Amino acid sequence: MQRKRRNRHRKLHIGLMAVLLSAAYTTSNTGWAASNSASASGSVFSQAGTRLADDESSSHHHHAHEEHNQSATVQWSFSPKQPQAGKPAAIQLAVADAKGQPVRSFSLNHEKEIHLIAVSSDLSEFQHLHPVDDGTGHFTVDTIFPNGGAYKLFADFIPAGGSHQVADTEVEVGGKTAPAVPLVPDKQLVRMVAGTQVTLHPGQLQAGKETSLAFSFKDAATGKPAEDMEPYLGAAGHVVIISEDLTQYLHVHPKDGQTAGPEALFETEFPVPGLYKVWGQFQRHGDTFIASFTIKVGE
Repeated sequence: MQRKRRNRHRKLHIGLMAVLLSAAYTTSNTGWAASNSASASGSVFSQAGTRLADDESSSHHHHAHEEHNQSATVQWSFSPKQPQAGKPAAIQLAVADAKGQPVRSFSLNHEKEIHLIAVSSDLSEFQHLHPVDDGTGHFTVDTIFPNGGAYKLFADFIPAGGSHQVADTEVEVGGKTAPAVPLVPDKQLVRMVAGTQVTLHPGQLQAGKETSLAFSFKDAATGKPAEDMEPYLGAAGHVVIISEDLTQYLHVHPKDGQTAGPEALFETEFPVPGLYKVWGQFQRHGDTFIASFTIKVGE
């Protein structure tokens, strides 16, 4: 009798472990931007049930994502099943509402239906992609992951008639890994990129308080203000901010009424203290470039 009970308990334990494991995510031309901070065919892998966080934006036009307040799901697919470093891979997303029905219509946000941000676990690699709808509500984009290791992906979109949403997932890329790059605050917030000097002028960096992120642009050769800056994705620029632990994602829009010029002003609110990586994407002379900065936000 005791042996039967032990066997029954063992079966229950095995069954519980199977449920837990089935819920876990495991995975045993691209525009990737390495950090400039000073300091194909194959089987398709799907992860169902990735949750979405609703928009927490306000008048300062930031979209914040945290690991709670979730409402819907995204189905993520990768082909091949485990992407390999340096080789083409396809990423597919299918969005479902809270009732499990496919979402087929989206509002344009910065001229695109979905923005897909991919970063390496140490935030040294960054890519901004735009998946394309195949007509059935499934969005696909091709990319090449530069190195092996863990990456986190954020899908950023607005269902038609709904609020801003962010979904995230992780993928383990096979192949040769690169040494992790430590994240340390920048002592100087100045970058030279594509013939342009980009300077970040942050406001008060304190968690829970609205602050400004002002970017100024000068011609690297003359030192004069870059009056020939151009719109990128229909705006003065595009800014993405991610926390060191990858749990906080901020998609920040320029302040209302701005046009492309030698200055671009963004406003946001950092939800928690800690280190954050900031990527600003801008355009000049027809070329898009990225300037990244690491900042520390206090309590």
